[in-house]
Amino acid sequence: MAAYQCCFLDGNGQVVRTEVLRPGDEVRVHRDAMALVTRAGRFSGYELWAEGRKVEMYRPLKRSKSAVI
Repeated sequence: MAAYQCCFLDGNGQVVRTEVLRPGDEVRVHRDAMALVTRAGRFSGYELWAEGRKVEMYRPLKRSKSAVI
């Protein structure tokens, strides 16, 4: 099984922290990365990498102040 690297991003999309996640399937690794980014609360997203291949990129859309709810 491939080891996954999770690169946490700041508001400018720059990597500010990297963490190696335990090997597993992509669904579990995605869930682990989401839990970490939610718990920390200071990252604007993440990229998941496995063996030099970008598996996923998560950057939530920011709502504009003029958005109608």
